[in-house]
Amino acid sequence: MEARHLLLAFILLTHCLTTVMWWVAGSWLGLSRKAARHWLLASVANGLALALPVLPEVGTADQRIALAGSLVVLGAVSLRRGLQFFLKIRLTDVAHTILVVGVTLFNLVVCLREGWHATGVIVSSLAMTWALGRTARETFTPLRTEFNAVTAWMHAGMLSIAVIVFGLVALTYTAPGVHWPWMRWSTEAAQFAMVFSSVAMSILASFVLGYIVVMRLVRRLEHLSHHDALTGLLNRRAIEYLLDREDQRLQRFGDPYTVLLVDIDHFKRINDRLGHAAGDAVLCAVSRTLQAQAREVDRVARYGGEEFCILLPHTLHDGAMQAAERLREAVCLINIPWGDEHISVSISTGLACAGEPGETLQALLKRADEALYQAKAEGRNRVVMAADRPIHSRQA
Repeated sequence: MEARHLLLAFILLTHCLTTVMWWVAGSWLGLSRKAARHWLLASVANGLALALPVLPEVGTADQRIALAGSLVVLGAVSLRRGLQFFLKIRLTDVAHTILVVGVTLFNLVVCLREGWHATGVIVSSLAMTWALGRTARETFTPLRTEFNAVTAWMHAGMLSIAVIVFGLVALTYTAPGVHWPWMRWSTEAAQFAMVFSSVAMSILASFVLGYIVVMRLVRRLEHLSHHDALTGLLNRRAIEYLLDREDQRLQRFGDPYTVLLVDIDHFKRINDRLGHAAGDAVLCAVSRTLQAQAREVDRVARYGGEEFCILLPHTLHDGAMQAAERLREAVCLINIPWGDEHISVSISTGLACAGEPGETLQALLKRADEALYQAKAEGRNRVVMAADRPIHSRQA
């Protein structure tokens, strides 16, 4: 078996694997199909561009080089457009079309006819450099915002290395009279080194893209595990974790906090009279209002059914009462159009303050729950503050 056959097998194996990977990601794993489709196209284009120079049976050497240059540009543009879909960046379809069509026509029509083979390689290299440079620039901030700075710099570094590797390949073809270090090797060794470097870059690119895809999926799963699907608020498990952490701060450092248990008044009547869709609309409206009126440090969660739990760190008594009244008044202003009528709602709130160490979290929540039932018993649409625990009262 000749060395070029081994090179061809290596190219086909690696790019078939990355192509299948993006096909599976788009078809089965729930990744954006448009992004996966473009990355699949980039893998195919780059694989063909690498395979053409080692296929002497396909056309002449100049034709293979011209076509490979156009395919490399197509691969860079597909990579960029896939990232634009994935990160929801403004699409640049006009620039992409001009770039791909322009370079292809220049390489396959002008350069082959006029014999400007070196010029075609240079133009293809510059076009690919522009596409990858723009990709690194426009994706850096979105990647840093959604993931972290390390991911953004890793992606930018990968694109920079790809430009350098392809630049070395371009130098090999455009300056055959210059003895570059790698050209002192045998022809097969130099060709193998170039192809291996290019394939390594394709694998690295797929690894980086795969990493950000997996990280997004992990974050989505993490978000779903800590948030209520209907309202988008924290769920019961998440707020219980935050309450436990706040209670530990109180026990260790004496940092006070307050818990509000909020219940939508007569919610069952709304479900029975107007249907569960109306009830869902009420839950969403109340959730948005509570979240909008809460402070940045507060945490709002759907505790179960029509009940909500709100954590107010570093807040006691008067401050907590003012916050609870502000929430109650804001909810009273809700007016939801539903069919021929408008739905108005109110809430009842039980409030319990944790100002001193010693009380368990379960006891605090029980005091807040008893205050909530008292608010309902007294006519609803009101806030009731639970009495402080007996130890606190005796010390006062």
